Formats: sequence, C-alpha cells, structure tokens
Amino acid sequence: MAIAFADAFPYLLLWVALAFAMFPGRGVVGSAFIALSLAAAVVAGIVAWAGLAVLVLFAGSCMAAVRRELPTALRAPAWGAVVILAVALAAHQVPWIHNVLVLDGVSVSASAARYTLYWNYDKGFAGVVLYSVCVQPQGSVQWRRASLATGAIALTTLVLVGLAATAAGFVAWDPKWPAILGVWVPANLLLTCVAEETFFRGILQRHLGRFLRGRVPVPALAALLVGAVAFGVAHFAGGTTYVLLATLAGVGYGAAYHVTGRVEAGILVHFLLNLSHLVLFTYPFVG
Repeated sequence: MAIAFADAFPYLLLWVALAFAMFPGRGVVGSAFIALSLAAAVVAGIVAWAGLAVLVLFAGSCMAAVRRELPTALRAPAWGAVVILAVALAAHQVPWIHNVLVLDGVSVSASAARYTLYWNYDKGFAGVVLYSVCVQPQGSVQWRRASLATGAIALTTLVLVGLAATAAGFVAWDPKWPAILGVWVPANLLLTCVAEETFFRGILQRHLGRFLRGRVPVPALAALLVGAVAFGVAHFAGGTTYVLLATLAGVGYGAAYHVTGRVEAGILVHFLLNLSHLVLFTYPFVG
C-alpha cells in the first residue's frame, strides 16, 4: 500500500486547498493551491494535457456560473457545463486523467467481494472546485446546535441504513480494524464524501430548493427527496438494493444539510456511515 510521493502530492495539495476554502476570505489562497495541485498532477502523469484543458474548462465554467453580474445568457450554459463536466469527472469518463490505483482486489472481509481502490483525482478535483467556487460562502450557523443536530442525524442514519443493509443481505456484522484504513480514510473523505455531498447537497438540493419556492407546498422537503433519489440512482452500478440503500442514506445526508445549512454536515454524516460500514460490517458487500 506504499504510494509514491509524486503520486500523493497532488491529492495533498487538494486537501490544503479545501482547508483554506472552508474559511471566509481565504478563497484566493485556496485557488492557488488548486492550481498547484493541478500542476503537480500534470508533472506526475496523472493528468495529461488534454485532461488539463478539461479541468481548466470545468473550473472556468464554475467561476462564470456564480458571477451574478453576468447575463443569464452566459450563466445558464456555464451551469450546464458545470453539471455535465462534474458528472463526467465523477464517473471517470474523461480519458486523459489517470487515477492512481492504490488497492487491487484485496480481501477486507472473509465473506466479501474483493475490493479495489483508486485515488480518483478527477472526482476529487471536481469536488474541491465545486466547494470552493460554487458552494462557498455559506450562511452562518450556530455551531453547537448544528453539531448536536448532525450527531443525532448521523446516529439515526447509521442505525437505519445498517439495519436495512443487513436485513437485505447486502452486508453482515463483521467488526474489525482493517489494514487499509490509512489509504482508505483520506480517499473516502476527500474523493467520495466531499465530492458527492458538494454536488448533491451543495448544488442540487440547495438550488432546487430555491427554485421550488412558491411552486410546491414544501420546497425544502421536495429538494431533499429529489437529491436523495438522485444520489441513489447515481449508484445504479451496484444494483437495485444498493440504489435503495444509497437513497435511504441520501435522506440522512440531506437532512443534515437542511437542518444546518452547511454542506460539511452532510459530508460528516456520509463519512461516518461509510466508516462504520468498513469497520463494523462486511466490506464492500457480501460476495
């Protein structure tokens, strides 16, 4: 599980960029680290020159989409490009980006299917740029209340999804402390949870909720449910059971975002569920 420093460095810079983006007034510094990460990825061979053009186009589209002084005739296609490219990057459909293979067909649980892990630079880059440019700044929040609410939602989501997954035979009780944690945690938190919650909650749920105001009786609930269903459908490759479980989990992530108004709450609930799956249940699923 040793990873060359040149391969790991672009991801480390994405972490730094995300950390700066979380604090108001540090967006310029965060953007500089995003650019440095992209340069490091090119040097490491993770991103080819054609891939660089796609990622720069994506970042430029994000910046244009949020510029309210621009006319709608420009912002609308920019948002369209953001959504299309974000989906393409998350689905690894840009051929000029070579994600780093970290684990290849390892056995995490005795009764489970083999597990392969990539550090997906395409998805991670998209998530950090979306968070930095299209989600921030977010509204102020009372952190103690938000923390309590997020904790309660996380516990409820973990219990409900865990029970449902076990009842469906998707996983089984299998507590352990797996050796892959060191490479799994940073990958899952940054490249999965940040990327997915930024898109489904920070972009889809937030903007859909605003659009539905005055059009449906409970716009926030409608946006939450649409976001959860979209999140579930995005996991169609795992089969019907996986889609249903992901939709249930998406309701929990969306609730955390709705109650707190912060994408970070959804990210935390998402990561805690994924971590409990790895540590407490068959991973990735019963083989």
